[in-house]
Amino acid sequence: MIEICGVLIHAKPGFSEEVQKQLLTMSGVEIHEATDDNRLVVTVERIGKASLADSLSAFSATPNVLSATLIYEHAEEI
Repeated sequence: MIEICGVLIHAKPGFSEEVQKQLLTMSGVEIHEATDDNRLVVTVERIGKASLADSLSAFSATPNVLSATLIYEHAEEI
């Protein structure tokens, strides 16, 4: 199974770059946009048994992340 998710992440003011570096260490994560108000437009691609809940939990547990909101999700068998 492949799962592609779009997530809006809000970082603490002044920590956007640090949060971006941390997110990019996670498997399947790509950052598409970083706004001036510390919001990050992120996609994550998961293949296999890894779940969307795992990704959202990891984003939320990242230091200096205020919120991680699921915007889009698509899954299909490959």
